[in-house]
This record gives sequence, structure tokens and C-alpha cells, in this order.
Amino acid sequence: MEYVLKFLYDFVLLFLLFLIVYLVFINKRKKDYSKLKKSDFTRIFIIRYDLDMRKTDYKKVLRLTAIINSFIIAFTSTLILNIDNFLWKVVISFIVIFTLIYALYELTGRYLKKKEVEKKDV
Repeated sequence: MEYVLKFLYDFVLLFLLFLIVYLVFINKRKKDYSKLKKSDFTRIFIIRYDLDMRKTDYKKVLRLTAIINSFIIAFTSTLILNIDNFLWKVVISFIVIFTLIYALYELTGRYLKKKEVEKKDV
């Protein structure tokens, strides 16, 4: 039980730290949609899910990507801090990062597309 509480404490602390850094330093530079379009990662995200940014609030996209990226980094870091073997750290981190990126961005893309369609129907 103590191990789980330590894991949760480390995770929450790292998540909040990464989220604050992401929101303050990274998202602050992206004040308008033109800068958002220049980001390769965001362009791929918009193209992959065929999002119409006129119907999707771009600040919402920034907030969601900040939360997702902070979660991925914090969870992977917390997991890796608790493993002793270097080889296992590398293997597990790659598996966890790729799995979380694919799963969370897939869910977020579908959510944004669903909200876009609901706005269109109204």
C-alpha cells in the first residue's frame, strides 16, 4: 500500500509540474491559429482526424494536448523511476510511451471530431 501511495504522490507531483511548464512556456507562444498550424505534430493531428479548426476551438486543442503530453511524460517518468534495471527501463518506456500516445491521441481525436459533428448538426 505504501508503494502505491508513493507512486501516486510522485505521479501527481510530476504531472502538475509538467502541466504548469507546458501551459506557461509552450502554449503561451502559440497565441493564434497560424502558429498552431506550423506545429508538425498538431498538423498531423488535425489532418489525421480531419478536424475543421473553424468549428473546433483551438485553445481547447492546446489544453487537451497539454494535459495529454503531461500525463504521458509524468506516467512514464514515474514508472521508470521505480525500475532498477537500465535495459528494462528503456524497453518499458518505449512500450508505454508509444501505447499512451496512440491511445490517448486516438481518443482525443475522436472526441474532438464528435464535438465538431455535434456543432455542425445544431
